[in-house]
Amino acid sequence: EGSETVSDDNGHVALNLPAADKPSRYLLTVSASDGAAYRVTTTKEILIERGLAHYSLSTAAQYSNSGESVVFRYAALESSKQVPVTYEWLRLEDRTSHSGELQSGGKSFTVNFAKPGNYNLTLRDKDGLILAGLSHAVSGKDSTSHSGTVDIVADKTLYQPGETAKMLITFPEPIDEALLTLERDRVEQQSLLSHPANWLTLQRLNDTQYEARVPVSNSFAPNITFSVLYTRNGQYSFQNAGIKVAVPQLDIRVKTDKTHYQPGELVNVELTSSLKGKPVSAQLTVGVVDEMIYALQPEIAPNIGKFFYPLGRNNVRTSSSLSFISYDQALSSEPVAPGATNRSERRVKMLERPRREEVDTAAWMPSLTTDKQGKAYFTFLMPDSLTRWRITARGMNGDGLVGQGRAYLRSEKNLYMKWSMPTVYRMGDKPAAGLFIFSQQDNEPVALVTKFAGAEMRQTLTLHKGANYISLTQNIQQSGLLSAELQQNGQVQDSISTKLSFVDNRWPVEQQKNVMLGGGDNALMLPEQASNIRLQSSETPQEIFRNNLDALVDEPWGGVINTGSRLIPLSLAWRSLADHQSAAANDIRQMIQDNRLRLMQLAGPGARFTWWGEDGNGDAFLTAWAWYADWQASQALGVTQQPEYWQHMLDSYAEQADNMPLLHRALVLAWAQEMNLPCKTLLKGLDEAIARRGTKTEDFSEEDTSDINDSMILDTPESPLADAVANVLTMTLLKKAQLKSTVMPQVQQYAWDKAANSNQPLAHTVVLLNSGGDATQAAAILSGLTAEQSTIERALAMNWLAKYMATMPPVVLPAPAGAWAKHKLTGGGEYWRWVGQGVPDILSFGDELPPQNVQVRWREPAKTAQQSNIPVTVERQLYRLIPGEEEMSFTLQPVTSNEIDSDALYLDEITLTSEQDAVLRYGQVEVPL
Repeated sequence: EGSETVSDDNGHVALNLPAADKPSRYLLTVSASDGAAYRVTTTKEILIERGLAHYSLSTAAQYSNSGESVVFRYAALESSKQVPVTYEWLRLEDRTSHSGELQSGGKSFTVNFAKPGNYNLTLRDKDGLILAGLSHAVSGKDSTSHSGTVDIVADKTLYQPGETAKMLITFPEPIDEALLTLERDRVEQQSLLSHPANWLTLQRLNDTQYEARVPVSNSFAPNITFSVLYTRNGQYSFQNAGIKVAVPQLDIRVKTDKTHYQPGELVNVELTSSLKGKPVSAQLTVGVVDEMIYALQPEIAPNIGKFFYPLGRNNVRTSSSLSFISYDQALSSEPVAPGATNRSERRVKMLERPRREEVDTAAWMPSLTTDKQGKAYFTFLMPDSLTRWRITARGMNGDGLVGQGRAYLRSEKNLYMKWSMPTVYRMGDKPAAGLFIFSQQDNEPVALVTKFAGAEMRQTLTLHKGANYISLTQNIQQSGLLSAELQQNGQVQDSISTKLSFVDNRWPVEQQKNVMLGGGDNALMLPEQASNIRLQSSETPQEIFRNNLDALVDEPWGGVINTGSRLIPLSLAWRSLADHQSAAANDIRQMIQDNRLRLMQLAGPGARFTWWGEDGNGDAFLTAWAWYADWQASQALGVTQQPEYWQHMLDSYAEQADNMPLLHRALVLAWAQEMNLPCKTLLKGLDEAIARRGTKTEDFSEEDTSDINDSMILDTPESPLADAVANVLTMTLLKKAQLKSTVMPQVQQYAWDKAANSNQPLAHTVVLLNSGGDATQAAAILSGLTAEQSTIERALAMNWLAKYMATMPPVVLPAPAGAWAKHKLTGGGEYWRWVGQGVPDILSFGDELPPQNVQVRWREPAKTAQQSNIPVTVERQLYRLIPGEEEMSFTLQPVTSNEIDSDALYLDEITLTSEQDAVLRYGQVEVPL
C-alpha cells in the first residue's frame, strides 16, 4: 500500500498500519521533500513474530504413537493480560486441522492423534493471536519419510547424564538392515539394525519405523551425533541427529537496587553465583556497557558456556563408492536465497542524543570474587548520558565450570540539557549560542536561566516531548563561563556550564633565542603575545646529541636511506627512556613501527632494496643499510628473530661485493659484525682487497673533500679518503674478530693519518672507534654534525658515539622560581614550561647557579614575530584560464584587478627564488586559498 501525506508544523507525520493477526513483515519506506531540497529516503523493517514470549508449550516427548493420548502443558513466561482460550493442531502432510477449547485457568490439555505424521500445535487467545507453538511427530503404520531420506526425531532437545535418549527413525520404505553409529571426532560406536550392539536397544514399531534407545553417559557431553545409513538399489540414504547433553553451568544473577537512575547517581550492584541452587564462590568479570554500542555492533563474544564447552563438530565424513554424486551430511541441495544486507540508511540527518559525555562503558570490573555465600558487590557512578545500560557478568569457579548473567538498567531524567555549540571561537566571531532540552513531559512550562559575564537572562518555555532546540539571547563576544539552569515549579531540574574561549586567529610561529643565565634575576624580554614558553639547557654534549636526534627524526624524505636514518635515532631515543609505558614512549614506539612498515613497503623481491623501492636488482649497500636499521629497531623494541632471518642481509653482498667500493664493503661488514652474523671469511676477503690496492700516486696528490657537508658515503665512496676510512674501519673489525691483517703497516698508518686529519665527522668517528677515546672527543665530533650533511653519516656517527654519552655527567637546569612545570623530552632530557598567567619578565634562580647557556622557545602571532631571514623570495601571481577552441585547452590571462568571477577557472602560481648559491634542503610553504 502507498499514500501521500503532509507533515505538521513540527515535521511529524502519523502513519497507521493495518493490524496484524499473524506473523507478518512490514517494510516501511518514507520519501520526503520540501519541494526545493533533494528528496531523502529512509526505510524501516517491522517484524511481527509469533508470540513465543507469552507462553511456553511442552510435552514429555517430542514424538508419540498414533492413537496415544499426549498431554501438552503450557505456562506463562511473563505476566500478561493475554490468556490462551483455544488450541489448534495442523497435520503437515495433508493440511488437516482441528481445534478445541481450553479450560479456564487450566495448565494442560490432551490430544489423541489418530494418524501418524508431523503436527504443528498452537495456542490462541480470544482474538485469535498466537501465544505459543510447538512441533510434534506421531509414529504409526504407513509412516514414511520422503523418498531418499531418513527422518530422525529425538524425544527431547536436552538430556541429563544417566537418562535414555529415544530416537524415532522413519525410513521411506520397509528396511531390514541399516548402519547405526555414534560419531564425533571418530566413529565412537556402531551397530547394525538387524543385530543391535550393547550400547543401544531397538524396537521395531512398524515396517518403516524403529525406536532406538541410547543410554546417555557423561562422555557424550556436550553433544554427540547419532547417524543412520542404509543402501538400496545401488543408492544410499543417510541422516544424523544430535544428542545434546547438559553441562553443569554456574547461575550468575545480577541485581541493582533500582531500575532507573539519574546521571551522577551511585549505582549499587549485587552479584550472586550458585551451582544447582547452592551458593558457590566464583571469579567474575563484569562490564556495564551502553546498549547503543550493541545497536552499532552486536555482541561479538559468545556465551561463555558455549565458548568453553562448545558443541563438538562431527568430524566423521560419510560418502559412498556406489554413488559419484552425494550431498554432504544430508544437507538440502536446494539453493538458499541470500540474506538481506545489514546496512543503515545514512541519507537522513542523525538525531540528537541526550548525552553530555560519550562514555560507552560505565564500569569494568575485570576481577571480582564472590564469597562462600556466592555474593559480591560493586558500585559505580552513572555517566552523564540518558540511555539503557547492559550489565554482563561472566564467571568461573575453581572446578572450571562457567556461567554468565545479564541485567539492564536505565539512566533517565525528566528534563535534560545539552550544549549545541562549539566552545572555542576566533576573535571577532559572533556565536549563535543554543542548547537542546530533552523532555519526558509534554506541554509543561519551564524556566531557562542562563548566565554569562555577570549578565543573567531568563526565558519561559513550553516544551514538547523529545528534543527541543533553544536559542540563547546572550551576546557572547569574549571568553568566560556560560551556565544554564532549568527550573520547574521553583525547583532546579538540571544545570550545565561550559567555558567559552576566544583565541587569536593570527597564525602562530615558533621563535627561539639563546640567553646566558646565572644566579639571581635574569631578564627574559619576551613579546607580550608569547605563549607556550619553554626553557632548555643548550650546548651540553647531551643537548647536542638530542638536537641531532630530533633533526634526523624530522627529515621529510621517505627513501631507504632516510627511513633507515630515522629508525636509528628513534631506536636510540627509545633506549634512553626510563619509562616505556609513558605517552612519549607510545609516540616513539608508533613512529618506529611506522618506519619499519615503510621499509617493508620499499622492499623488492628477495627483501632487497633500491633507492625508492623502484624496480630493478637490489643494491647490496642499500639492502644492508635497511636490514641494519630494522635490526636496531627490533633490538630496541625487544622483537626477537632467528639468526637465520638476518642472514638474508649478506645474500646480496656476497653477489655484489667484488663491484662495491671498499668503504661500502667495510660498512656492511661492520653492521654484520654488530649483528653477530658470521663474517670472518668476508672480512678476510675485504682485507685482501685493501692489501691489493695498497697506496697509489694520486693518494698523495689529491686533496681531501673540500666541504664538510659533502657525503663521503653517497658522493665519493671511491675517493682516497673513503678508501682510507675503509682501511681504518677494517682494522677495527679484524681486531674484534681476532684476525690478522695482510695490509702493510705503513699503508695502515697512512690511512689512519689521512682519516684523522680530514674534516669529515664520519672519518673522525671511525678513528675514534679504532684508537679509543673519551666523551670529550665524542662531543667534539657531534658538534661538527650539521643538518646539511647526509642522514646516513649523521645516523652512523650518532649510533657509534651514543655509548660515550652515558659517561658524560648530565647538566640539569634547576627549577626557576615561579609557575614553571618540568616536562620530559622525546629523546630524553628535560625542559621547563611556563604554566602561569601572562608572560614572565624575570627568570630567577638561586645565587649558587653557575652561568649557563639556555635556549628559550615560545610561540607568537606571525604578524608580530620577527621573521627569520630566509634567503628566499616569494612571488604570487593569479591567472584566469580563458577556454580555447580545443577541449581542455586554456590561455593564461594575468589578473591585475580585484575582480573575481565565481564562474571562471583560475590558476594560482607561487614562485620561490633562492637568493644564495647554496642549495636549500627542504622547506614548507603555507598558501591560503
